[in-house]
Formats: sequence, structure tokens, C-alpha cells
Amino acid sequence: MINDKVILITGASSGIGKACADYLSLKKYIVYGTSRKPSNLKNNSFEMISMDVNNDESVKKAVNIVIEKSGRIDVIINNAGFGISGSIEETPIDKAYEQFNTNFFGVFRVCKEILPVMRKQKSGLIINISSIGGILGLPFQGFYCATKFALEGLSESLRMEVKSFGIKVVLIEPGDIKTQFTFRREKLNNLIKKSNYDKNIKNTICIVERDD
Repeated sequence: MINDKVILITGASSGIGKACADYLSLKKYIVYGTSRKPSNLKNNSFEMISMDVNNDESVKKAVNIVIEKSGRIDVIINNAGFGISGSIEETPIDKAYEQFNTNFFGVFRVCKEILPVMRKQKSGLIINISSIGGILGLPFQGFYCATKFALEGLSESLRMEVKSFGIKVVLIEPGDIKTQFTFRREKLNNLIKKSNYDKNIKNTICIVERDD
């Protein structure tokens, strides 16, 4: 029996996003995953569509594709994101912007496109994937944590704003999970010839990678 709820998951090419998409597909929900390059992915149990959360038009196009195919969106899981590691002092401004553009404004872009759909339906569920780094600051992951703290504030405010429309907002803040996220994190100290924090960064990242 196919469940008629339509679920859209950003960042579904790997990690938490793919695990959610695979599980919900097995439960016979109608699942759409997103990735910037979905054509590179094969053998998924769900349909992949193209979406770059950093681009307004890309987000709009992906949401429209789901509406055209299924007529509604009942659940959005905002999972797309990435990490950078390095000292706050030595983080280039453009890298800080890049981190916020994906992890915070990416969620904002998707919510802006999804909310009119859910308000019209008078129902919906928005699930924002944050991190334990949205509860406490972690050394040498300052800007990643800052995006997750910001996401927590956004989610709490949004939950109260859309409650009267029958829309629920949930924030999930997981700790260490066995995915490739930590190893794919962009290490800014590799870009700096001589970092004042090099020894402390290496020791900290080693601990984090062992915990994962």
C-alpha cells in the first residue's frame, strides 16, 4: 500500500538525507530527494531531482517539479549542508558567507517556496536538520555552529508563525553519526601556510574524527 504523503528531502545524495529517503521509501511514502547533480547517482529507491539550495531559481524549479508530479508537498526535510573547520580568526570572510549561504539561507530559500504550498493545503510538516553544534559552540567549527544556532532561532520563530495554518515545524539536533560528513568537511587550515592554531586544530579534529 502506497502512503499518499509527499516528502521532499534536500541533500539526499548521502548521509542522513539518503538514510531518511531510503527508509521513508521503504515505508511506501512518495519521496523526492534533491542533489546538485542527481544524474551522477544511481540505484536509489526514490526519485532524485536537481536542486542547489544556494540558488533561488533552482529551489523554485525543484519545488515546482514536485508539485507538477504529485500535486502537493506534505513534508520537507531540510538536510542539505556542509561543514568547514578552522579558527574563527583565520576564516576568510567569503568562506563564512559560503557557510551561511548553504546551511542557513539554503533552508530559508526552501521554506519560502514551500510555505505557500503548505498554507494552501492548510497542512504540512517542516523538519530542519540542525546539529549538536546548534546547542553549544564547538572549537574550530565556529561558523558551522553559528549557522546551526541561527537555524534554531529561525525554526522556533517559524513554528509559532505558521501554527495557525496547520503547519508544524520540527528541529532535530543530532550528535555524532557515522557518515562521511566529518571527512568531507573543508579544512581551512590546509589553505593557510602557517596557522597560529595549527597544533590545536589538528588535535581537536582528530578527536572529532575518532568520535564519529
